[in-house]
Amino acid sequence: MNTVIIVGASSGIGLALAQRLVSANAVINISRESCPVAGVENLIADVTDGDALAAAFARIPDADALVYCAGTSMAAAVEYVHTDDYKRLFAVNLLGAIECARLALPLLKRADDGRILFLSSSGAVTPIAYDSFYSASKAALNAFCAALNLEQTEVKCTAAVIGGTRTRFSFKRAVYGDCGEHEQKLKRATNALIKIEQTGYTADFVAEKLEKLLKDGNPPQSVTIGLKNKLQLAAYRLMPQPLKTRVLRKIYKIT
Repeated sequence: MNTVIIVGASSGIGLALAQRLVSANAVINISRESCPVAGVENLIADVTDGDALAAAFARIPDADALVYCAGTSMAAAVEYVHTDDYKRLFAVNLLGAIECARLALPLLKRADDGRILFLSSSGAVTPIAYDSFYSASKAALNAFCAALNLEQTEVKCTAAVIGGTRTRFSFKRAVYGDCGEHEQKLKRATNALIKIEQTGYTADFVAEKLEKLLKDGNPPQSVTIGLKNKLQLAAYRLMPQPLKTRVLRKIYKIT
């Protein structure tokens, strides 16, 4: 039996992963809310609260894997966004992941085959219109994962790049209503994004792939989840930049 720490197992993909792992592993959820799955140990902490995170990790004697699923999103035009809002987004999506990795590394280095798995996004490669902060935070997370693999070899780190996924995340997104001349474009882009997400893979499909990654003896540094997402990102990378911009503006209906 392995001990797997899931940061953000109270809902969405983290919850689906906990459901898959709990029968054969000791699963610990670190989140603001409890995971409803029987058998999961809950340590309540906000990932933006360094003291609470430190206290939670101090209660964990050993671990074999850390999976960072916590995330947030908001739709806003850059010139209208409130500073505190985008700072919190980066605190959850990036800085929380870094802090959890920092706290988990001593535990994972003692394991036979320590792993860190970060949930990234295709939005790190294909920017999301009016969700620039989310895209930037996930791109930075990918870079952090790569750098972490450079500076140490005891713990294998993987960024799992997911595309649109059918969860309640779509409807928890904060949407700005005071963006002046951007208001209508922002609404169209947000609705287009919701459609992409709600016609994407299920949380359980993604969790199944994550479970396999945790068992992989030689996991990749970065992997895109799902054939559809792999094909879309491969096609995007082949496009010249002007075409990339035109395609994304069309997808998000902001032409």
